[in-house]
This record gives sequence, C-alpha cells and structure tokens, in this order.
Amino acid sequence: MYHIIFNPVAGKKKASKNLRVVEEMLQERGIAYQLHQSCDVHDAEAIARKLTEQGETELIVLGGDGTLNEVLNGLSDPTVCKIGLIPSGTGNDFAERRGIPLDPKKAMKRILDGEAQDVDYIDVSGTRCMNVAGLGMDVDVLERCQKGKMKGKLKYLMSLIKSLFAFKGYRVKIVSEGREETHDVLICAACNGSQFGGGIKICPPAKEDDGQMDVVIVDCIGGKWKIIKAFIQLMKGKVIEYPLTTYFRCESVTFLPENDCPIQLDGELYHNHAFEAKLRKGLKFY
Repeated sequence: MYHIIFNPVAGKKKASKNLRVVEEMLQERGIAYQLHQSCDVHDAEAIARKLTEQGETELIVLGGDGTLNEVLNGLSDPTVCKIGLIPSGTGNDFAERRGIPLDPKKAMKRILDGEAQDVDYIDVSGTRCMNVAGLGMDVDVLERCQKGKMKGKLKYLMSLIKSLFAFKGYRVKIVSEGREETHDVLICAACNGSQFGGGIKICPPAKEDDGQMDVVIVDCIGGKWKIIKAFIQLMKGKVIEYPLTTYFRCESVTFLPENDCPIQLDGELYHNHAFEAKLRKGLKFY
C-alpha cells in the first residue's frame, strides 16, 4: 500500500495537477493507495510520523523541497522507509540532483518500476535535512523572501541581490573531525545535495549517496567587490573554486557562530537552533 502525502499549495498548485496523474496510474495498475492531504505547516511531518509509527513504510511525496523535509522529519525510523517523490514545488532542488523527472508520469514510473536505493541525509542537532543546511547570506535571502511580495524564482533573485549589498557576514568557528578554524562567513553550508535556491549549484561534487557531507565556507572579506565576485562564481556553479572558499568533506561538522543567527535546513528557517551536523545513512529513496 502506498501512502501519498500531498501538499495542495506546492508549486503554485502544481501538486494538484500532478496528483490526478498519480492517481490515474495507480488505478490503472490496480495498486492500493491512501491519500493524506497536508493543510498547514508541519502537517506533512505529523502525517508521516503517524503513518510510520503504525508500521507503514511506502510513502510518496507530492510537493517540493519543504514538503520532503517535513516528511523526512516525521519518519519514526528512516532506515525502514522507502520514499518516492513527485516533484511539485517551485525549486525542486533535491529532485534535480537526484535525477527525478519533473514530468509526473515519468517520476511515478520510476517509483512503480524501480528499486529504492540507499541515500544519506543530515541530522542537524536533532532536525533532519535532505539537501543543504547552512547559515549566512543564503539565510538572509530566505528571510527577505518571506517578507517580499514577489513570487517564484524572481523573488529569490531580487532578495539575493538585496542581500548582496546589505549582508555583513558572521564570524563562525568550524569544528570537524580534528579540524578547527574560524572564518568571517559569507556562506557556510553542509551539503548532502549539490544545489539550493531553485538551481544555484553551491557544491556540484556533492552526492546524496556517497557517505560524506561536503562543507563549503565562503569568506566574507575584501570588501563588496570580493563579495560580488564570490556571488558571480556562486551563480556560475564554481564557488568552490573561488580563492576565498574553503571546501572539505567529512561525516560530521559543527558551526559555532560568535553571535546567534538563524540557519536554514532545506530552505526552512530555524531560529535559536544549534548547528551540529552529522551524516546519517540508510534511508531508501526511489
């Protein structure tokens, strides 16, 4: 039995259109399923928790990165669950990295005819993250997005440009497996996936199934021109090649900001949340 967790407002209601396709395919094949609609923030998490506590293991997510993040955090035991994703959000960053088709028929066929494979995820001080976790200018951008009136990728781009000129940076101590160093941070990210913000490739080498986190630290020094150059490299997908970027791979890393600051996990904002990230294995994903 498949359990479909459906976010009706995801991707400008793209999920509602995709749901019709998914149900038709299941009905044509005579496959049993139940539909569970998320109506508010954290509903998908609560639904996933209730289902998996009852022993259900086959979940299909109709939504974007945020809905997937909620479902991941609701799993009572990720190591026994199989997750399928029908990308239905605005950015769909994890789906793109995973190679999941945006076409709902192709994505559903991948689930019905394929085998679930092991993937990693990140545990950040008790909260799970599927794709990218971090702090710095990317979080400042997300905060501006929440306040702005524009929609979609244009909203993100305009917020990014505003942050580029206004963001002052954070002083952060990074501790990882015997490594300890302090940076004035523009962006500081622990990556399981390779991109965020609707296609911005912060770390192209990152893979969701290689047993490693990729840590990317971009220093905020040298004035606005250096920051603009870092921004250009980020948009070109080459920020890890930038001279003021520190890049390494690990299984655990802790970010210790000198002053309290918000963090983001899969694009979801968290305040007063510690950042001790550990790689976890064993989740099955189509």
